[in-house]
Amino acid sequence: MTITIKRATGKTTLTDEEAIKLTSGRDFWATEALGDIPNIRMSDGPHGLRYQATAADHLGINEAVAATAFPTASASASSWDPDLLAKMGTAIGEEARSMNVDVVLGPGINIKRNPLGGRSFEYFSEDPLLAGTLASAWIRGLQSTGTGASLKHFAGNSQETARLRSDSLIDATALHELYLEAFRLAVTTAQPETVMIAYNLVNGVYMSDHDYLLGEVLRKQWGFDGMIVSDWGALNDKAASLIAGTDLEMPSSGHIFDKQAARALKQGRLPEASLTRAAEKIAAVADQQRPIFTGNRETLLAENADLAQQIEEQSAVLLKNDGVLPLGDGTRVTVIGALAEETRIQGAGSSHITTPETRSILQGLTAAGHAVDFAPGYQLDGAANAELVREAVAAAGKNDTVILTLGLPATAEAEGNDRSDMALPANQLALVDQLLAVNSNVVVLLVAGSAIELPFASKVRAILHLFLGGERVGAAAARLLFGAVSPSGKLAETLPLRYTDVPSSDLYGRQPLSVPYAESLYVGYRYYDKANVPVAFPFGFGLSYTTFTLSEIEAPTVLTADSVTVSGSVSVSVAVDATVAVTMSNTGSVRGAEVVQVYVGQVDQAQLAPEKTLAAFAKVWLDPGESRRVTLTVPKHAFERWNEPEQAFTLAGGDWQLFVGTSSRDIVTTRPLHVEAPTFRIDAPKWYQQPVGIPTLAAFTELSGLTPADPPSLTKGTFTPLSTPREMAPKSWLVTKLSNVIIGSMQNNDHVTPESPEGRFLATIVWDTPLIRLAQQSGGSLKLWMVRALVWFANH
Repeated sequence: MTITIKRATGKTTLTDEEAIKLTSGRDFWATEALGDIPNIRMSDGPHGLRYQATAADHLGINEAVAATAFPTASASASSWDPDLLAKMGTAIGEEARSMNVDVVLGPGINIKRNPLGGRSFEYFSEDPLLAGTLASAWIRGLQSTGTGASLKHFAGNSQETARLRSDSLIDATALHELYLEAFRLAVTTAQPETVMIAYNLVNGVYMSDHDYLLGEVLRKQWGFDGMIVSDWGALNDKAASLIAGTDLEMPSSGHIFDKQAARALKQGRLPEASLTRAAEKIAAVADQQRPIFTGNRETLLAENADLAQQIEEQSAVLLKNDGVLPLGDGTRVTVIGALAEETRIQGAGSSHITTPETRSILQGLTAAGHAVDFAPGYQLDGAANAELVREAVAAAGKNDTVILTLGLPATAEAEGNDRSDMALPANQLALVDQLLAVNSNVVVLLVAGSAIELPFASKVRAILHLFLGGERVGAAAARLLFGAVSPSGKLAETLPLRYTDVPSSDLYGRQPLSVPYAESLYVGYRYYDKANVPVAFPFGFGLSYTTFTLSEIEAPTVLTADSVTVSGSVSVSVAVDATVAVTMSNTGSVRGAEVVQVYVGQVDQAQLAPEKTLAAFAKVWLDPGESRRVTLTVPKHAFERWNEPEQAFTLAGGDWQLFVGTSSRDIVTTRPLHVEAPTFRIDAPKWYQQPVGIPTLAAFTELSGLTPADPPSLTKGTFTPLSTPREMAPKSWLVTKLSNVIIGSMQNNDHVTPESPEGRFLATIVWDTPLIRLAQQSGGSLKLWMVRALVWFANH
């Protein structure tokens, strides 16, 4: 049998076997080439290109060509600047073209549901508008170079623990208004060439097989016309995935599922139309005529390093400043903290970049000509060291100002692992009070990609959050500390006072295979603001070295409809956008930037509705004494709610409020606004009307109709191909031996030690990957019959 696929160059006839072969990868990073259909070369790259020129048959964390390490997403999102993200995307796209890479796997835009998520550093925000807007800019920049983007990880991927088989249980309102919204924005405004599906299930269905989310939502409702690719090893059922809308299985599994697909096609369980669609989508990406790079790669990397520094300078967030910053020229400072000398620039995992240069905080200060004394103060492994503390305390008394660098160790933030708490290492926290006892002028620099508790915030003079700031973080830090540039970053996620304040804290990680998103919409500021919970620093917050005022604010009082149609008993209105105008003035003495933020919220709060949600924002740079009229458009979608029976967003008529300010808590003015449309509200159990404390599973089940499953039994006779080596090892010496062999081989190939963050990442990947997923990622080395045999031995 044959199928005929449509291509830009005409039509191509493939045998069924060829078409099925095309839907699985050739090796770890490339697709199959068939006839005149070329292969597609892919590479990791949310914050920089991680391209393996060799060893394309495995993960190869450290075996990658040199590329620019930009600030990770948790940093760059704090710029609140789509233009900067577009420049980053363009830069990464150009580096991709210099290595003949066709598709870069990024950006990652999953919502930060819980601060302990191990991959938070790779994601933008707790807010979908901010995440989606920045992702759209990144995608447009990347694809302007002729390089394709792969938007990930679709969808409901909010944890690393058991991520390959966890089931995210999400009510319909939260799913569409929060967890899908950033993807909707990015897809509809930037049209990435590909979308990457996540490993997990959503409401009982693996994402690779999710015909509702892939076919109905992504393809039909949003109009996505590109290729859907599995995350590496995320395929669940070959025939079901093709039917649902997944086009390409990656990486190469050695085509171990091709016979299953051929059998399903012959039996009529796999429609020919599904196979044809998949082949056409793959061919369309493969056929893209991509520009040939003609520049000088060394020059490109040098220019992009400058851009990486610029992005970090505009992303770092000044959380506190008691008049000590900026430091005066010629000021000699005492720098304390091992992280100042060995500054983390990125997280661990598949996004690890091999950089041509890395400039630590200490190097950045000395290279800029600043006089410093240095003492490490603590060990990066968290061990207590009294001698290092004594040296640091002695050094703290030498100069007027202490710059103390604190942050998370590399092992705390990595793909494949969630954090155990929000605390900084104990040896770092213990050092703070001892330094303050001898010097009250302590400036803290934070190096972390995830939210952390800051119990010392009221004691120190200043706090500057650098996040994971890319390869030039040290140079950026020097310019920020000494006032060459004014901090302008704003928090893209709330920093809670303590982990127990997080609404998902009581359930997160408790049963990682069946995960109730019991807090529903109430994530981040959506919860803290409505529940009136104090926070350390609110969403959207950030200080400057200058001051700003917002005045002459104009906002509409009525939002009218262009037309009204009736579908059954539900009124559907199409409304005009709202326009908010603000005069922003720089009333200080230095050039700086402020972010105007507009939030909206329904007045009727006795329902499943946040007090306020971000609806529009604009970052504006002003010279001293300069004023500018800023106009922001609040789209009609900001006043829509998800209507599950109608499977569409519906304009929610009635009374709303517009909040204009500079963070979710720093509101300058609140204005009433009436939406002239039929009333639409979302009824919910009592906790969701006024959230106080932690939601119960009973309330969540009442809201969603979803009930978490009990943990699986880990006894002989219960293991399946979806069981992990960690689960099976206590019952099977054979699984233990095989896992250790695989881990050792991967670590040797990548020249990493077992104790290193990269070595631990590789070990975790193996121990916590289901056997069938290991086979999918083995390139055919681990056969299906081997998987079945290993399961049999573990069970018997």
